[in-house]
Amino acid sequence: MMFPKPIILIIHQTRLAASYASTLEKTGAEVHAVTSFQEANELLSFLHPDIIILASKLNNLDGREYCQEIRATIAHPRPVLVLLDSSNDIQDRINSFRYGADDVLGEPIDVSELAIRIMAHLRRRNEEMLNPLTGMPGPQVIRRMIEQTINSEKPHAYMSIDLNRLRIYNDTYGDLAGDQLIKALAAILLDVVSGTNFVGHLEEDDFFLISSVDQAEKIAKNICNNFDKISQSFYPKEDLTRGYLIALGHAGIRRRVPLISVAIGIVNNYNKRYSSYVDVLTSTRDYRYLAKTKIVSHYMSQPVEEELLNTDKINNTATNNEARVEPAKNILVVEPDGAMACLLQESLSLEGFSVQVTNAAYDALKLAKGSPQPDLILLESNLKDRFMNGWELCRSLKEDPKLKSIWIVVVTSNPDQTAALEAGADLYLPKPFDLPSLLHEINALLNKGYSIHHFI
Repeated sequence: MMFPKPIILIIHQTRLAASYASTLEKTGAEVHAVTSFQEANELLSFLHPDIIILASKLNNLDGREYCQEIRATIAHPRPVLVLLDSSNDIQDRINSFRYGADDVLGEPIDVSELAIRIMAHLRRRNEEMLNPLTGMPGPQVIRRMIEQTINSEKPHAYMSIDLNRLRIYNDTYGDLAGDQLIKALAAILLDVVSGTNFVGHLEEDDFFLISSVDQAEKIAKNICNNFDKISQSFYPKEDLTRGYLIALGHAGIRRRVPLISVAIGIVNNYNKRYSSYVDVLTSTRDYRYLAKTKIVSHYMSQPVEEELLNTDKINNTATNNEARVEPAKNILVVEPDGAMACLLQESLSLEGFSVQVTNAAYDALKLAKGSPQPDLILLESNLKDRFMNGWELCRSLKEDPKLKSIWIVVVTSNPDQTAALEAGADLYLPKPFDLPSLLHEINALLNKGYSIHHFI
């Protein structure tokens, strides 16, 4: 796996700065040498060195005070400060540490010893920048890698990778189980990358991968396939057989949530030139968000999706000046309690919905097949109907190919939420329920708030 080049800044007299730079460049580092603290400040306005090597005295200025200045002005992660001091006075060296130097080396110093000591500091710095959960390169290393590749002549592909519905998984099985799933994804990522690729761990389940443009989609497909295979071992047999988890929300609301999957967004610097690492992160996450529209593990890649986005822009432009009136959403209320049916009809009508009401399962099935077809059915499970009960009606609706897309919200005093969800209900609300909560959930469903992104 490739890593970003370490960056070293040397602040010293011309001859010594050149000598040190020549040696340190042989270690593979990117080395910048200047001969004054003023020049260093100009570089530091855009350069983010890992290590600064500086003289204790330069042009009658005190290098120790410059160390103090660096500590006060540069935010984390601050560069390692290595002070070169020609003084043999122990107290002088102690004072250098007090001013803020991380290491003090005697000068003159053999260039080979200097290189070994600098490499040791770099090794320690790299270890501090690893993600503690996975041991992979963390946010600062990822930033450096992106900055170095977006400015290179060679095109690269950038991938943002995370898990869908991890929060629900953690709520169900615990954070420790979720951490093991994140580690499993990390192992998959490390397995698919080659020596010319880079992969890092930003936070929680958020990963970032850099590859060649021609290999990006193949890598993404392998990640999805491998995760789908291995993730099955992270579920109890009964949950795996059922094919979904039961999520508990506000006011006792339950809903079916698909099993965990991977979402990947891919962009490249061949089709578009990026100005900063923030630009790259934002773009990859935009495409990752599009990948989340699929329940299964999925990736979205820039070249294909760019056409869709451009088509949307054209369509939006064409209709921009046209008045668009959204038709009212249709809701069918199936409620045997007359008073409750009237309350629901009035409340939903005030929300702007077109509402039909029935107390019989047979009529409900007939209305569902009629025109206009309801967008959502609010169903009481305890129907006093010879034809079928609420559970059977719910199952019949979901088994009909022409009706299965209708949202079904079951309200019931039956405490078995599993029975409701297994019958096909999209939401289960125990009675008595809070009417504002019900209205909020219905609005969210009809706006497709839960169909794609809720609980991701």
